[in-house]
Amino acid sequence: MQTCKECGQQKPENEVQLGICDTCFNYGAPSDGSQRWSPGGSSRGQTQNSNVILTTSIDVPNRQVDRVISIIASEAALGMNIFRDIANNFRDLVGGRSESSQKALKEARLACLEGLRREAAALGADAVIAVDLDYNQLSTSGSGGGILFVAASGTAVKLAPL
Repeated sequence: MQTCKECGQQKPENEVQLGICDTCFNYGAPSDGSQRWSPGGSSRGQTQNSNVILTTSIDVPNRQVDRVISIIASEAALGMNIFRDIANNFRDLVGGRSESSQKALKEARLACLEGLRREAAALGADAVIAVDLDYNQLSTSGSGGGILFVAASGTAVKLAPL
């Protein structure tokens, strides 16, 4: 079991990524400090972050870009622990998919996208267009292991009213 940094609840490991549970990641932690979530509540994530549209295209369908606010970026670096390194070396030898690496990449990608939403919301943007994700691995001491690095960037824009 892991503790969510946002709501403080104990959750199973598969429901906590980068210290934030799935519920808080998707809907934000309760704004009143309580350790419960309600879909109609005024949580931080629901009012600000989840309304920000992310898209890899250069526009938002059926919406006009009113103005460009800024280029924004978000990064996530996850250390690959020794056990993941051993499992990956074994996968290199016998072939197949590495579940631990896939999970780490997903965690980093979701963290980057949430970082873009937060930064865009802080700037007053309605959307982030032309989102680009870049993946890399930084090796440490030539061991083949190291740090998974994911960077997301895009253009924060204000959309014209409907």
